[in-house]
Amino acid sequence: MMHILDYLTPQVSLATFKKIAIIKVNSFLDNFNLTHSIENSTYLVIGKNLIAYGLEQQGYNTTVVNGLSSTTSLNDVVGSGKTFDYVIAADEYFTKFATEAEQILAIHELSKLTKIALYTTLKDYRNMNASQRFFQEPFEVKTPSGDAIIIRKRDWNKTDKQQWTNREWIIQNDELSVCPPLECRTMYFKQLAKFSSDAGAKNFQVEKKQMYKPLFSKSFEYIICISIG
Repeated sequence: MMHILDYLTPQVSLATFKKIAIIKVNSFLDNFNLTHSIENSTYLVIGKNLIAYGLEQQGYNTTVVNGLSSTTSLNDVVGSGKTFDYVIAADEYFTKFATEAEQILAIHELSKLTKIALYTTLKDYRNMNASQRFFQEPFEVKTPSGDAIIIRKRDWNKTDKQQWTNREWIIQNDELSVCPPLECRTMYFKQLAKFSSDAGAKNFQVEKKQMYKPLFSKSFEYIICISIG
């Protein structure tokens, strides 16, 4: 069992995604009226996505944690004592914790690493359609090894309405691969704003016009900027 991106990205050259990676990055950088400098700004990117690749292609000073080709862990970065002008934790990073206490701890941890702003993304769980709560629309990836179809499902906890188990499958060449299940928890905009304020944030903004779409997905997420410095 492996993560979807670990399974699929070796089959597709990253260079294929250069243009889209830069577009995804600029959806963060071009909003919120903050200054981004290739010469001076530093970035920490968390997770398996195209954000770090898009930053690097434009010459930004980028450190990657748990990325597509990075073995650096968040504990490594915390232990180094380094801080960064901008931290980008996309792909609904703060929902990938099973309890509210873990979510709060993660927000505090990333806030301490951030000098200027912490970026993240979220779906609007408060107003999500009932049909969207359980299944995401299947996504097809064309690779030299054969077309792959990704299926995603949420199994909601019957006693805790904010907690779910995320399940993913990949069908390729008539073979089924099962990805590891992940215990997740919804995060509402007002929750994230409060938790961020408690962690020392000075401002909280949700971009309403331009949205972020994760790699190998048809669903969109709101981009959020949490100002720290």
